[in-house]
Amino acid sequence: MARLEVVPFSDEHLDAAAGLLSARHARHRAAEPLLPRQRDFAAELEREWRAEGASGAFASRGGKAVAYLIAAPRPIPGGLSWTRAGVAGLAIDGDPEPMRDVYAAAAQRWVDEGQLRHAVFVPASDPELVDAWFRLSFGASAVLAARETAGEESFAGDVEIRRGSPDDYEEAARLELAMSAAMQPGPSFSGIPLQTQEEVVAEWRDDPNIDQYELFVAERDGRVVGHFLLYRRPPDLRVPDGSIDLAQASTEAEARGTGVGRALTAHVLQWANENSYPVMTTDWRMTNLWASRFWPKRGFRPSFVRLYRALP
Repeated sequence: MARLEVVPFSDEHLDAAAGLLSARHARHRAAEPLLPRQRDFAAELEREWRAEGASGAFASRGGKAVAYLIAAPRPIPGGLSWTRAGVAGLAIDGDPEPMRDVYAAAAQRWVDEGQLRHAVFVPASDPELVDAWFRLSFGASAVLAARETAGEESFAGDVEIRRGSPDDYEEAARLELAMSAAMQPGPSFSGIPLQTQEEVVAEWRDDPNIDQYELFVAERDGRVVGHFLLYRRPPDLRVPDGSIDLAQASTEAEARGTGVGRALTAHVLQWANENSYPVMTTDWRMTNLWASRFWPKRGFRPSFVRLYRALP
């Protein structure tokens, strides 16, 4: 067998990497038909490669492309950053083992530059590739998921659900902050600093893309006890055209387990289907115990797993 050659990623590798990405997506879509039918794979790859600070590695064997990895530093709340490969940031040609060699080469530069937090998005349909990353000391930190909007039955949940308005931003911000606070203790141990309610409300009111969102609130006995925020997310390899994203979901702590979330889920799925959104996407953290148990039961299927490693 020819020797594996691993070199820094450069412009000359874009065409071969786009071919690997196209083949990966075809395999992925065979396992999850809700993924986009077609994309400009060269453009998706360019988006990763032209990001500020992007770098990576490319592997070939006997002149044939076998793997690539591209990532770029990205800020995260709390004044920190991580080097993250997006949904188009990596692909292999069958055997996942060369991905470990590619990471070894690419990550050396990241560490030399002081970037000690690394993250990648891996197709959930490829357990052997996920395992290769596990054997690089990565762990599963989040899930990107999707489901069809058709076929959802109504669920009352002893709540009244209605479209939200700017008059509801205070209550939605209160619930959003309560969910963020719930991620501070174990097992999440989130280090993201909590905003004030005034800061969250200001973000809602000042968002220039607010028309891309749809807010729904659930009331019980005249009190807002839950809210869902839908978002018309720009399409990519994960997000098909004409889909809508469930970007935020929270239930008042005292009302959890009483059907609020189920009622809101049923309502927004029916609304999306009636308004010509055949697919709904969402995501959750693995360490969010409520979300990681709730969303699979609501029919959301993982499409990508976000894997994460923090070096000592």
